[in-house]
Amino acid sequence: MKKSPEKAAAPASTTPFLLISLFLTGLCSLVLEIVGTRLISPFYGSSIYTWSALITTTMVALSAGYAWGGRLGDRDPHLALFARLLLAAGLAVAVIPVLREPVLRASAPLGLKLGALAAAAALVGPTLILLGMMGPVVTRLTATSAADAGRRSGDAWAVSTLGSVAGASLAGFVLIPLWPGSRILYAIATVLVGLGAWGSWLAARRVPAVKLAVAAALLAISARAADSPHTSILKRVESAYGRIEVLDAGDQLCLLVNGTNQSEMGKSTGLGTTAYSRAIQWARALRPRAKTGLVLGLGAGLLPKALERAGMTVDSVEIDPEIVRVARDHFGYAPKGRTFIDDARALLESRDDRWDLMILDAFGSESPPCHLFTVEAFTRMRESLTPDGVLAVNLSSGLNGPEGRPWRATYKTLARVFPNVRVFVGARSSPGLFNVLFFASSGSLDAPASAAPADARAAVAEMLALELTPGPADAGEMSAVAVMTDDYAPLDSLLAATAVRARRLLQEEMGEILLR
Repeated sequence: MKKSPEKAAAPASTTPFLLISLFLTGLCSLVLEIVGTRLISPFYGSSIYTWSALITTTMVALSAGYAWGGRLGDRDPHLALFARLLLAAGLAVAVIPVLREPVLRASAPLGLKLGALAAAAALVGPTLILLGMMGPVVTRLTATSAADAGRRSGDAWAVSTLGSVAGASLAGFVLIPLWPGSRILYAIATVLVGLGAWGSWLAARRVPAVKLAVAAALLAISARAADSPHTSILKRVESAYGRIEVLDAGDQLCLLVNGTNQSEMGKSTGLGTTAYSRAIQWARALRPRAKTGLVLGLGAGLLPKALERAGMTVDSVEIDPEIVRVARDHFGYAPKGRTFIDDARALLESRDDRWDLMILDAFGSESPPCHLFTVEAFTRMRESLTPDGVLAVNLSSGLNGPEGRPWRATYKTLARVFPNVRVFVGARSSPGLFNVLFFASSGSLDAPASAAPADARAAVAEMLALELTPGPADAGEMSAVAVMTDDYAPLDSLLAATAVRARRLLQEEMGEILLR
């Protein structure tokens, strides 16, 4: 058997290049992991399944890369090997935008969970394996003997980890808010191919012209593939919180966030067309003298618009500034009230304002933010209402059995904070999934449908006929759910089953749009 060389074949003068490359590959791996969620979330949603798929893929791929890189480094410890790995990683990133659509199509029959995992593994797994190989190879190239192997290994992993820290910060605070995901992938591919070309020059004083030409061609093809949204998409923007799209649906405009339909507006009226958005205006009927309102979660701005048409002044809080821009530019959002760019919970904690009505209608994609559905959050909302004020809450939930636990947990939590709580079925959003509307107050919750705004009365009457009234027969189901607190708010897991069904229906109805 051929004995492995005692020393690495890379001269000491190349150590700075190796460490710089290791820092940048660590950076690229974290950026790729975070951007990877943007590759599949428009089709698979941004639920816990998507993040679990990306984290699982990352950990498995990097582990495989560590093991493979260590063995390959022992067998062929040359700088040219490291350069080839860099070039291969760059090429693997360059083909991701081209492969995205066919991979998502092929993975769809596997369902939401396995499909998301398979898509993540196919799209980012190969690159992450190659990036994982870098650390062991650098350790083998820089270690001169067993005496300094530990120090060289520690240096390699420290530099790579620092690069990962920089990548996480760069992705979240700079790249994703600034660039579309495809452009970030082009940048990663360019960095890796550039490092590979530099390494090839150091190893053999020769630039890999053919490989560079192939990389340039792949990037050109990828750019064309990534920049072709569906023809009915009027606007697409990648924000810090997800992909935002404006869809032309004939006589309606729809706001999509990570592929989920958040708002629908009639082009002729400029108002919301969904039954639940009209039914929730019963809050206005409950307090006809209300002058001020606060909407938590702006969407397309249709609810503030409707309430202000009834004579109120409505403030709104929205965490994503891109949502606000899209609402103004495409949905006619021009409020009399204030618009706060902030987390709803943080805003309430920092202000002493009081509102007559408050409406919680916030969704990140399939699920609402859990920290807005706790005893502590609802307590702060109650404190931010006038003494007789009303809080209205929209939640997508099943109704019966385990799939009804989201609305039961929300009801139980609201009842811990407010003396009066009523809950209704506002509309069926999809088979087995409903908009469940809650109304909570320290005062009375009683008003006829005829007291609602004229254009909302039919929807309100339908809602009032579908009240959910937990009683003795529901004791078992109510005992199965906990009051949600900041310490324990399992809303995501309670909504998991219905989220899977809703995403599957979206894929069936809007698959071509979500894939592009």
